[in-house]
Amino acid sequence: MERQKIKQHIENYISDVEHSLSEPIVDRDVGRLPIDAAKAFFLLLPLLNGERWTEHVHTAAIAVGAVHAAFDAHDAINVSDATSKQQQLTVLSGDHYSGIHYRLLASISELGFIQSLSRTIGYINEVKTSLHQKVPNEPARLVEAVRIIEAGCITDFLHTFGFSQYTMLANVALPLLWMEKGDVTSSASEVALQLHAELRDVLQAADFLEPLLKEEIRKLALPLLEKPN
Repeated sequence: MERQKIKQHIENYISDVEHSLSEPIVDRDVGRLPIDAAKAFFLLLPLLNGERWTEHVHTAAIAVGAVHAAFDAHDAINVSDATSKQQQLTVLSGDHYSGIHYRLLASISELGFIQSLSRTIGYINEVKTSLHQKVPNEPARLVEAVRIIEAGCITDFLHTFGFSQYTMLANVALPLLWMEKGDVTSSASEVALQLHAELRDVLQAADFLEPLLKEEIRKLALPLLEKPN
């Protein structure tokens, strides 16, 4: 697949997610949160690699995008100012986005995925709460926590719809991208090096993946290592 087609698939998906979430009052009072293009890339990786991708599967993928939007809305809340009108509206927008994924999955009779994704969402919330209270000192525990938060819903989707071979790519690259958003110091640098080694091994073993997609993953996830400590 050409690079331009990859970009177009991701843009079309983001547009579909935004359309599914659109609600005039929410859009007016809160605005639209940007959809994470990196998460969209790994969610769509089977499609980009030429796997069979039905309307049924695409609707489920949009539902996962709605879940990510709900997480992003709730993460945007400032705990010290959670009672302000704007903050309360943001909470409500997150709840609205969360409800969208149930409607979408129910529309395609994916009750099993509703149950599975609900368990994953609950687990992610538990891990987020724990991480907010105390960041683990051990790099391995930090990696696992970030892996669950960043890739949990995507790996659940990939397993459910028969794309399990793609899960390791998301599980390694998305935590690296998460670290790229913040400061990389001390234990985080150690974690980044660990994930870089994992990503190198996973990409080498992914003989099912088109070379261009391997190159795109390297471009997305590896610039973190070039940052100064």
